[in-house]
Amino acid sequence: MEPTNADSTRKLLLWSAAIVLGHFVAVIWHLLLLVKVQPSTPRLFPPLLIVFNLFPVAGLVALAKGFRKLAGSMIILPFAVALVIGTYAHFLSPGTDNILRMPSGDLKLSFQISAMLLVLLEALGCWVGIRIFGDSSARHALND
Repeated sequence: MEPTNADSTRKLLLWSAAIVLGHFVAVIWHLLLLVKVQPSTPRLFPPLLIVFNLFPVAGLVALAKGFRKLAGSMIILPFAVALVIGTYAHFLSPGTDNILRMPSGDLKLSFQISAMLLVLLEALGCWVGIRIFGDSSARHALND
């Protein structure tokens, strides 16, 4: 028995929800760790990142309502930006945010895990965004 468009769309929506909501939780955890690890973090930085990370959550709503292109944009763009910035800051930069060069501390391992988890979820978020744009079965998103 072949899956229907509605089945494929539901599966895509479920994957998207798991990735987007998991990422949102990981961002909150990462920001809490960041403020503890680097107390000099500007006060406006964490709230701005939280607001920025609400775009993919809104993208889930757009996908559920059938606005495929809007949903894809609201998911892939923030994840792509975060992936590039996070990869540079936490893996390539010479700064103290680089998880390979962090000074010892109680929260070092937690911060490293959160940074790696974010990169993984952001890459998956980009993949889901591409699937939303390219999945022909999602064209009729929940209209069946």
